[in-house]
Amino acid sequence: MFACAIQGQAIMNVKWALRIAALSLGALFCSIAPLPVAAQDQSQQDQTLENQAPRDQTPQDQAPQDQAPQEPDSRWLWPWLKEGKISFSSRFRFEGFERDGAPFTATAYAPTLRLALGYETPAYHGFSIFAQGEAVVVTGPADYSDPTLPSQNRPNLPAILDPKSLEMNQGYLKWAHGVPQKKLVVTVGRQEITLNDGRFLSTSNWRQVHGSFDAARLDAELPLNFSFTYAFINHFYREVGYEAIDGHPSMYTHMMNLVWNKPDHINVALYGLLVDYRSPAQFALSTQTYGLRVNGPYQFNENWSLVYTAEFAKQMNFGTNPNREDENYYLGELGPGWRDFSLKAGYAFLGGRSATDLLTTPLAPPFNGWTDLFFTDPSEAGGNGLEARYVRASGPIRFLGGAVATIIYYDYHSDYPHIHYGSELDSSMAYKIKKVSNRWEIGWRFGRYWADHLYTNALRTSVYTSFTL
Repeated sequence: MFACAIQGQAIMNVKWALRIAALSLGALFCSIAPLPVAAQDQSQQDQTLENQAPRDQTPQDQAPQDQAPQEPDSRWLWPWLKEGKISFSSRFRFEGFERDGAPFTATAYAPTLRLALGYETPAYHGFSIFAQGEAVVVTGPADYSDPTLPSQNRPNLPAILDPKSLEMNQGYLKWAHGVPQKKLVVTVGRQEITLNDGRFLSTSNWRQVHGSFDAARLDAELPLNFSFTYAFINHFYREVGYEAIDGHPSMYTHMMNLVWNKPDHINVALYGLLVDYRSPAQFALSTQTYGLRVNGPYQFNENWSLVYTAEFAKQMNFGTNPNREDENYYLGELGPGWRDFSLKAGYAFLGGRSATDLLTTPLAPPFNGWTDLFFTDPSEAGGNGLEARYVRASGPIRFLGGAVATIIYYDYHSDYPHIHYGSELDSSMAYKIKKVSNRWEIGWRFGRYWADHLYTNALRTSVYTSFTL
């Protein structure tokens, strides 16, 4: 029976691979095939009209028709395909996660490999198609928990949300039209979307399954340095994978973002996000959020700049949410920048007064520390909401050309009642091996949490190597 199960799983994986390949090739063929077919139909129509012409029509009368330009035959297909863009990325990561106290009895570890292959057709009358397949493979002995997958839920181990996956991560039709000082782009299909800094809506570039949205999106570049984005989202394919519990929830979500930019000085964004889930399990996460964000950097000269951010948002219940919610979000950052170095102090506030009156960000990955303990805005017996004070420094390491280091220290409190959750130290380094290829990168990431009144002490670290084409 065990052998049969393995064989069945292998067959299932092959079927998924064939589905992705068929969808990708089908989308590509559909974008190309109508063109030569149209040419053949036109040729046949011209021949029919020619045969039906009056017998007394002279060759001189037929000459203009004979000299009409013909559509290219199917021999142009392969050269046209070669003008498309192929994209490829791979990342191998070994991640370990250790947490003190019950119910955890051992360290979780996960060696995983992410592969993504995509192709975008050349534009034809402004239209193009992009398709990308994504696979996540566990490459060796692994021992970790994924609570969103019943078959991999191991409560005695810390959670690492990198499940096995094989799916179409993106597949969309895009139309672009440009005139002087204006550009309009319409994108329909499965795609990755980010709203500003990603606090309220984004995909995860760190987790192996990036996540994506089934959406129709409009991007407009407007005069006077304005731009506008609107998106209607029907499904969210979460970073936990397609097969997870609620891994692709249905929704009617509207995103709006009006941005004004003065290069090297200021960006101003006025945005709205209306999330309305259709499944009862997520009704309590249906919210409306409206915000204003102002950020830099403000460039004084070639070397010096001021790094700053100021943001306020109001979130309330919306649509299918049966609860009353009325919470605020604040973000402030300030510090100097010198060349590629920056140092800033920050303050983030996610309001919360109870388990049902709590600011939520269900369409975004974790945003408060690299241990991912604050995956959501906490609501525990001791307190609700999150208040994070932090200091962040980043910049290149001069004696390692191509290396960039980052270090962040957080101090966490609750909103109500006001208690101290704990503190966290995060650090990372990414090194591009320029002597071999600027596309090859190796790095590591480290997070250490010291608990006070929430969770237990935790240590999370990972090493990785990636290549992007």
